[in-house]
Amino acid sequence: MIFHRNTMSPCYLFRFIILTLLIVRPKPARALRNHQLKKRDGFGVLTLLRTGDLYVTTIQTSSLNEYEVVVDTGSTYTWVGANPNKPYLEGPSSHYTRYKITEKYGSAQYSGRAYIDTITLRPFGDASVLIINDQAVGSAISVAGLPNSGMDGILGLGLTGEASIKDQDGNPIPTVVDNLYNQGVITSAVLGVYCVPQNSGGFGHIAFGNYIDDVITSQVNYVPITRTSPSRNYWGIDAYFTYGTRTILGPTSGTIDSGTNAIHVPHDTFVAYCGDISVAQVDLRNWVTITIQQYNDLQTLSIVIGGQPYDLSPNAQILPRTTTSSPISLIIRSTVQPSGLGDDFSLGHPFIQRYYVVFNATSSQVGFASTHYTNSQSN
Repeated sequence: MIFHRNTMSPCYLFRFIILTLLIVRPKPARALRNHQLKKRDGFGVLTLLRTGDLYVTTIQTSSLNEYEVVVDTGSTYTWVGANPNKPYLEGPSSHYTRYKITEKYGSAQYSGRAYIDTITLRPFGDASVLIINDQAVGSAISVAGLPNSGMDGILGLGLTGEASIKDQDGNPIPTVVDNLYNQGVITSAVLGVYCVPQNSGGFGHIAFGNYIDDVITSQVNYVPITRTSPSRNYWGIDAYFTYGTRTILGPTSGTIDSGTNAIHVPHDTFVAYCGDISVAQVDLRNWVTITIQQYNDLQTLSIVIGGQPYDLSPNAQILPRTTTSSPISLIIRSTVQPSGLGDDFSLGHPFIQRYYVVFNATSSQVGFASTHYTNSQSN
């Protein structure tokens, strides 16, 4: 998870997923109406809402307290208590393990007590049937550097493996997806993530155990998790970037991270991109702004994954505006690191808002499909 990664270099927690020999691609499930969570044939769908710069959903512990948590495919640990007015409360299923956990998110950090509890995944204002027993959940003691957005914690949906947060015996702590799968609630360790642009007025969702085909407008194209370290320890892929007709980032590796609100690229790629747009001065601490004329002159930014270009139109390359005359800010940011380090890019909200992403731990693959918002002009 990356929050406003400005001049800070990327700080990735190494995570390694155990590769399987059997390639399993789930058959698509039809959309569940009214944005409600229901369990059907081994999968469930959870409403996904946008709060400020973050995508959040709701979970409930055995104390019956509900928490709005950030959906984060870049980390594996679930915790609550970021909001001091909504601390974790012990319930009938709570078990305090008597050890503490610390996790870093770029320049931010969480520290808290480790509990085992029953977690219920809840959509906003509706009942839930997806219940996870014996789920690790953290109770925050201190939280530093995370945005003050009213969020209560993080729902960790990253890969489980060597880089996962460990328990007191040194074993990776299972994620909510691991436990849903291991407990037979879902039939595949698969996530389908559907985010919508901020100004679209729509709702997104997370599909557990499958993906929803009613919201996609193309087939799902799968690629394997990259073998390049450290990206292979995340939802990492191989890709290259073009702007117009020019390649600005050659074949390299990076991650898909729903916890970041930008697309991060190596500094040399960032400089090339800004140069092509004729941006004279860049303050790495802030979003790069451009004029209306520069916006009108923007060309297509393409991220080529598995030989398939995923185009970001000029409108997809800027932050949402209140009005068409509002300042125009680009969604590309620099990692302040050179290319070639094995974790050269992260595709955050601006990409996930335009393309449906299927995270398949069962087959060690990531899939992509276009949606009705791929070419939206909502920004």
